[in-house]
Amino acid sequence: MQTIKIEIEDHIYKKVVDSGVNLQERFKEMIYDFLDDGYPAITTEEAKRRIAKAVKSYKDKSMKTVLHKDMWNDIESDCKVTI
Repeated sequence: MQTIKIEIEDHIYKKVVDSGVNLQERFKEMIYDFLDDGYPAITTEEAKRRIAKAVKSYKDKSMKTVLHKDMWNDIESDCKVTI
């Protein structure tokens, strides 16, 4: 396990200590949230297998492709904000 060191002004440190916040635990949660992209981790071998499968399906023309303009239309449609 490694240690991360930060430097903050004394008055900020005092406010954190006085607040009773467990700074170490909160910082650890923040780091884990920062690193979590929402997708489950896969091994390098699994990544290579998926890439090989995608390349094969592209080469043998079994991959379903989408026209460029249709892709952007879908993205724009998904990004519309409804009020």
